[in-house]
Amino acid sequence: MSNAPKFDLHGANIGNLAETVEGDQIAHIQNGLEQNLEILLTDYKQFIEQLQQKYPTLADTTTVPQIIEVEAKLIEAQDHHRWQNFLNLKRLWNGSKKAGVKVGEHFAENNVWAKGAIAFLEGISEDGK
Repeated sequence: MSNAPKFDLHGANIGNLAETVEGDQIAHIQNGLEQNLEILLTDYKQFIEQLQQKYPTLADTTTVPQIIEVEAKLIEAQDHHRWQNFLNLKRLWNGSKKAGVKVGEHFAENNVWAKGAIAFLEGISEDGK
């Protein structure tokens, strides 16, 4: 019989659990997704704040996205871990948008105005890619 673990807990933060259970045990379990999203958002916010400090006089709405893209490409080339954080944030953002649309579709099955509103939001999210 293999001694392989039943669950892969690599990277998991496990604490406050007793090795031997005697009496009532209380465990505090934190939602990893919430923590991860908060970390990713904080990192991205710092990135934007650094750009604001680097380009304090820049106010052109067409140039700012170009600067962000160029600086992001530098991060992609020079800091793989941070780039992966940005990609993970984008995946969580896109997943949240899609989930919101699906939930809306479910509740809007019999309402033409709700269907129209969802179609409008889908169109906006596709234009923003």
